[in-house]
Amino acid sequence: MTDLVKRHLISDLKLIDTLTTQFELVHTDNDNWTKTYLDKDKNEKWLSYYVDGAQHGGGNKILGKLPLPSTDKLIDIAINSESEDEVFAACRTLTNNEELKKQDFRLSLIDKLEVIHDKERRKRVIELTGLSSPLNRQDILGKNSRQIESDAYYYKRIAERADNLKRQ
Repeated sequence: MTDLVKRHLISDLKLIDTLTTQFELVHTDNDNWTKTYLDKDKNEKWLSYYVDGAQHGGGNKILGKLPLPSTDKLIDIAINSESEDEVFAACRTLTNNEELKKQDFRLSLIDKLEVIHDKERRKRVIELTGLSSPLNRQDILGKNSRQIESDAYYYKRIAERADNLKRQ
C-alpha cells in the first residue's frame, strides 16, 4: 500500500483508483458528486470529489484526507509538497473553494510566493491558481461603483505581483 502519512490530497488517477479499491466505501453523495471512503488500516476517512466542474467531462477527480485542508493548509501544500499531483490538487481546490464557497486565498498566497526561492514552483502555482489573472471574482450585485472598483483593484494588484514573480 502507498505511504499516505504525509499526503493530504491526491490527484493521480491511478493512485486514486488503487486506493479506492483498497478502502471501504462508506457514503455516496450523488447531489455533490462525492464519495467517502474509510482506510480501515489507519481508521482515516478520505473524500473523493471533483474540481473544475465546468470543464468538459466533469472536472478533475481529487481524493482528500478528511477533514479536508483549510485554505492556509492548501497554500502550504501548494508551496511545499514533494508530490506534483498534490500541488495540482491543492491549487485547484483553492480555486474551486474560491468559486463555490467564496473563500479568498489570493493575497495570502501571493505573500507566501514572494518569499520562496523555487522559481519553478512559483510559476507552477501561479499558473494552476490563475493568480496572474486580474478578473474580478467578487459579486457586484448590491455594490456601489467604489466598492466594485476596490474589488477590481484588489485582483489587478495581485495579478501584477504574480506577473512580476513569473518574470523573475
